[in-house]
Amino acid sequence: MSFDPTQPAHPAPAPGPGSLIRVLLVEDHVLLRTALVAVFSLEADIEVVAAIGDGAEVLSTVRRTAPDVIVLDIHLPGIDGLGLLPLIQAADPRVKVLLLVSHPRPGDVRRAIRGGADGFQHTDLASGRLLAVIREIQAGERAIDPQLAINAMMYGESPLTARETEVLLLAAEGRSAPEVARSLHLSPGAIRNYLSAASAKLGARNRSEAIRTATDKGWI
Repeated sequence: MSFDPTQPAHPAPAPGPGSLIRVLLVEDHVLLRTALVAVFSLEADIEVVAAIGDGAEVLSTVRRTAPDVIVLDIHLPGIDGLGLLPLIQAADPRVKVLLLVSHPRPGDVRRAIRGGADGFQHTDLASGRLLAVIREIQAGERAIDPQLAINAMMYGESPLTARETEVLLLAAEGRSAPEVARSLHLSPGAIRNYLSAASAKLGARNRSEAIRTATDKGWI
C-alpha cells in the first residue's frame, strides 16, 4: 500500500446524520493494518469499528460491530477473502466488501466479481485512492481495478469443469488419488481420469504441473 501525503483524496463530506462510514479492516500484516487504521482515523466521515488479522474472526466481528464496509485482504490465514465473501453476505447482506490483493491472479478477479465483491483493488494504490474507493462502494458503485480486470479478460475463464476443479483443488492440498476418492465418494480410477483430463486441458505434463498452472491463474 502506498501512503503518499501529497496524493489528493476525494474531499470527505461533512459529517452528519447517517454520513459516517463504519469500516471493518481485515489485514494480517500488523504494520499495514496499523498504517491503514492511522490513515482512516484522519477522515471525518470514516470510523474504524474493528481491525483484525484473522479470517476466522470476521463473521463474529461483523455481527458484533455491524460495519458498512469491510476492507478485506484476499490472502489471510485459514479462510481467504474469496472464501469469506459468501459467508459475509449470508451474515449481513447489507455490508459492502472491498477486496485488496498484493499478488493478483486473473482468476481471482473473476471469482471476486462472481462472488459479489463491491471492490477489487491492488494493495499498491495511493491512500487517497483507497479512501475514494471506500466512499464509492458505500455510495453503491462498484470499484474494480481496470488493469486487473483487463488481465482477467486476457486469460479467460477456466477450462476445467466443476468436478475437475474440485479434484485438482483437493490434490493441491497434498491428498493422494485414493484420499480424494474417499472424500468425494468416487473410485480412485475416476479421480485419476479427472486429474488426467485436467492436466490435458491445462497443457500440463503431470498433476503437479497442472496444480501449479491452475494456482498461478487463480482457477483453484
